[in-house]
Amino acid sequence: MPQEVDVLKISNDDAAFILGKSGRTKEKIARVSGAELDLFEQSLTLEIRGSEAERRRAKKYVECVMAQRVGPVTIDDDSEDDDLTVIQVPTEAVGFVTGSQGNFLRQVEEEWGTLMFFADFRGRGSGREGQTEKLAIFGPRRGRRGAQLKVMAAVETKVPNYFTGDSKPDEDDDQDEWGTKTLVLKPDELSYALGKDGTTRRKLARASGCIMEYVGQVAFICGTMEERVRARTYLKWLLKQRHGSVYVDDLKDRDDVTVVPVPRDAIGYVTGNRGQSLRMVEEESGTFCFVEGGRGESEQLLIFGSVRADREVAERLINNLVNEKMREDNDRRRYDDRRRDDSRDRYGDRGDRRREDSRDRDYRRR
Repeated sequence: MPQEVDVLKISNDDAAFILGKSGRTKEKIARVSGAELDLFEQSLTLEIRGSEAERRRAKKYVECVMAQRVGPVTIDDDSEDDDLTVIQVPTEAVGFVTGSQGNFLRQVEEEWGTLMFFADFRGRGSGREGQTEKLAIFGPRRGRRGAQLKVMAAVETKVPNYFTGDSKPDEDDDQDEWGTKTLVLKPDELSYALGKDGTTRRKLARASGCIMEYVGQVAFICGTMEERVRARTYLKWLLKQRHGSVYVDDLKDRDDVTVVPVPRDAIGYVTGNRGQSLRMVEEESGTFCFVEGGRGESEQLLIFGSVRADREVAERLINNLVNEKMREDNDRRRYDDRRRDDSRDRYGDRGDRRREDSRDRDYRRR
């Protein structure tokens, strides 16, 4: 069944603005709206294909982009698309949130599949007029929430406690289908849970399937109830690792774990110097891994993740490391055996010559 098409007549300046650098703005509008966009520069027309809702969203986003070219964007607050989140940004943080030439907002849009810009709203309360500006975030719910938390984290860096001043130590809005859990972290916990350049936070988020962002000292964990519980558990285990081994009591009852027995003499090779090898496995597979503790001749390496395929990738990578270690050990043993054999041959020949020389001397004495 052919898709319906809406055709918009645009100006030459609008065409350049809608297209964007290397066509990125047009691609972004298409991705967020779900519609297909074709821009014909000779006829200055824009064709929008898709369902009625997709075309409606695409036209709205196109109009917002064109409005940015000539002045502030004004949005009617009566949309039926349920595709908008608005965040109040303090004026002193607007430049920081925007970034040089809008780079920060563009990075957030790219990461979360959203469309973002500062705007005025018809029909919406003025709020703290003069103290804040309203940032509009368009896109699907998950992407909007991820982008919102990213902006909140940036604002909190510039204006401490702006969003988290009233946070309680451990809160959950108890929504099964979709919700947010917050957890206040201590300064030493925050640095450990964040990791270098945020790698540890991203690892926990990807493995759990949850949105996880640290706004000031507060961890925001967003998703379904199952995702939130899983992310909170992973974070708890991570923080326990600072003080010693972690043991998982409900290991047999979990459906998000793969257990890999690793020989004791290979565990150091698998984890690597300061855990670097294991971190590379996590990065490549999108999982959360740690050694539970000794059990007999091997140790249990636990691979956690909400996606079985990701755990299978991690398991394969870990087994490859174990096999590499075994081959190295076997090669080293064969090399040592050859050296011992050569040594025996060399010193054995020398001993035979000494015995022959001794017999010759005895014969001459006679």
